[in-house]
Amino acid sequence: MQKFKANKLRTLICENQVTLAPPNVHQPLFLYSDFRLDRMLYIPRFVLECNKTQLPAAMVNQTDQGREYFEYKDWFRPFIKTFDGLISTNPYLLKPFDVCEETKCFFRTLDAMSSPPSLYGLFERNLRGRSPSNLKQQIELLNEFIELLRKELNSPTVKDVIRKREEQHKENVTSCKLLVSKLLQKYGQLWVIPLDFAYTPDQQDLEHNNPTDLKQEFHGSHRLELLKQQIAQLLENRRRNKTLKQIVGYIFSFGHSLKKGFFVKAIFFLDGNTYGQAKDYVEYLSQYWSRLTNQQGCAYFSDCNLSQSPTVGISLIKETDKEQRENLMLSIQYYCQLEQFFRLKYLGENSYKRLQMSLPPVINKDKFKASSLNQNLNVKKGK
Repeated sequence: MQKFKANKLRTLICENQVTLAPPNVHQPLFLYSDFRLDRMLYIPRFVLECNKTQLPAAMVNQTDQGREYFEYKDWFRPFIKTFDGLISTNPYLLKPFDVCEETKCFFRTLDAMSSPPSLYGLFERNLRGRSPSNLKQQIELLNEFIELLRKELNSPTVKDVIRKREEQHKENVTSCKLLVSKLLQKYGQLWVIPLDFAYTPDQQDLEHNNPTDLKQEFHGSHRLELLKQQIAQLLENRRRNKTLKQIVGYIFSFGHSLKKGFFVKAIFFLDGNTYGQAKDYVEYLSQYWSRLTNQQGCAYFSDCNLSQSPTVGISLIKETDKEQRENLMLSIQYYCQLEQFFRLKYLGENSYKRLQMSLPPVINKDKFKASSLNQNLNVKKGK
């Protein structure tokens, strides 16, 4: 989490979770607000920052004249205004989600305390008239919570869970990087085509801003099975479809959204030397998905600039352009990072590989050497 900017990770989560409909279903894009998304990102962020230091959150000190005054530490300062909201979060509200281990530690620590801490009244402007003994008691509770949280987070069991998660993340990123590297090595340049495949949300979800969460039909496990089958069919159809055959590689990230239902976040790679209008290809894939799903499917597309959003947009990536390649990999890392901190339980209850990709192409080095030698000979003969 600390390796990535939290605001960009939140942007990606919101793009996945709170979009009510793609533009080809309803204009314009509609979003709704869900405070749980912020809580599920902010809690692990707090936990990780807490574990970077051994300092307490706050202290009551004395002046030279013996007068007590309140002081909070720099590491805790960014969380002052939100901490009350975090500790008052009802775990039941997060029941539909498979939260990360840091968030689980947070709630286990709260349960372990006989008196949950509160920051109410701990702002400097509110100290006038407060009893020093009551203030000191609150701060002691707060610091007790911090110490228990650190102890919980550094237990062997928790550290092992986090270690395995980080190893899986690293493995996923490495595999994606190898695929992109091999494709660029073979083709020299690639068209990158991002597209999300999903199913059209119910009409009532498009009519207001607070639809009911996780309706049984739209979020049923049969939808996931259907999605897997139809994605597999799309890939199989490349054998006899000239347009689909132009896909030389892909990365799929399966997801489950509050408003999209089950979806696949796809990145397709095309040979950058042969294909012309990439946006036409996005339109073709969107229409093809609709036909393949008997008009039940829809496609989400966002052609964003990575400097504003972690979502990759249509782009022509050249092997020789280091910055382009780094931006593409940064976007892919966000997709992999998302899996660590946010997942609906419906997704976790099904055992399948959520991140899937094509095999890297085999690079025949001898063939490339022979081709290069022939080109040099032809140049000499031309002279």
